[in-house]
Amino acid sequence: MLQAAASSLTANQAIEEFKERTLGKLRDVRCPDHHQAPRLSFRGATLREVSIQMSACCHKLAALANQRIGEGPGARGQGSA
Repeated sequence: MLQAAASSLTANQAIEEFKERTLGKLRDVRCPDHHQAPRLSFRGATLREVSIQMSACCHKLAALANQRIGEGPGARGQGSA
């Protein structure tokens, strides 16, 4: 029982870290036309189950956000206005 609680805590920590890293990639992404940021919603209890739903003001922002999410860590400065 104790081991299950410990692994659950680790899964929660992993999901929170994933969310923080993903949100961090988008911190400075804004639509060049509407000056809005993308909005993200995360669902799932484990990293295997997690899914991201993104909403954006237009297709241009959605493309910029998807590009940034797909970049590796440390790749910044491209695609934001």
